[in-house]
Amino acid sequence: MKKNILVSLLVLFSLSFLWETTIVHADEKTNEIPNKTIIYDKDGKEVKPTNQYKEILRGVSPPTTVKWLNNSASYQSDGFSGSGRRDSGYSFGTMNSSETFKLTFRIGGFGVNTFSNPNDPGHVIESYNLPLSGSPYTFYTPYYFYFLVDNPRSGQTYHVRAIQ
Repeated sequence: MKKNILVSLLVLFSLSFLWETTIVHADEKTNEIPNKTIIYDKDGKEVKPTNQYKEILRGVSPPTTVKWLNNSASYQSDGFSGSGRRDSGYSFGTMNSSETFKLTFRIGGFGVNTFSNPNDPGHVIESYNLPLSGSPYTFYTPYYFYFLVDNPRSGQTYHVRAIQ
């Protein structure tokens, strides 16, 4: 009886190990992109989120109009000016869940906020500080996003392009 239980446990253990190995192997074959934001600067270094939510939520209201960037579409901002907090005027999103973006800045850097609900851009998931020195950035996100800057330099701009 004890021998049968031991053999059964060994068989179950072996099957569970094979099942887990098969699942990991299947995931590797699909090359799934993680369901999170990943940003790399021009040198290939990953940019970590700052997540300073109190700073994010003060100042102007975040943009509520979504500009869709699909299949290599791009958007070039007008030059920023003035003082205080300024936002991009648009939130950006894509219909393609695996879209990657190229972010290029001129004159100064920007902050980028990600959020999941297009009707609530104030509910920020993560915030990133992207200085001009790291531009251009490669940016993958399954979320919506928008740019912001405090006290922009006159003529400061961003360009965002979807990359397939």
